[in-house]
Amino acid sequence: MGTTLALAGAYHLAGSLVNNPSSHSQAFEAYEEAMHPLVANAQKLPPAMPHLIHPQSTWGVWVLRILVAAIYWSGVGTSLFKWKGPPASVVKLKEYGFLAEEGE
Repeated sequence: MGTTLALAGAYHLAGSLVNNPSSHSQAFEAYEEAMHPLVANAQKLPPAMPHLIHPQSTWGVWVLRILVAAIYWSGVGTSLFKWKGPPASVVKLKEYGFLAEEGE
């Protein structure tokens, strides 16, 4: 989600500055309002994270490696991403009116 946040942030910042050319403080407030839901969604972690992927013992590292190998070789991970997709695929951007129309 880092790339998604960076690109969406640049887009929303530019749009907020275009819509509020006389007041930077209003532009920054509009930017924060537009970005807050996206950032909050990106920062949600599944249950047991980050402890699950950062084991503290040799045994935990071994179990993690076995699980990752099993998921990789079974193809379950690929199937899940094809079915659900990454969360970046559902990002909706506000229209600011400065993007080129298709075909131009």
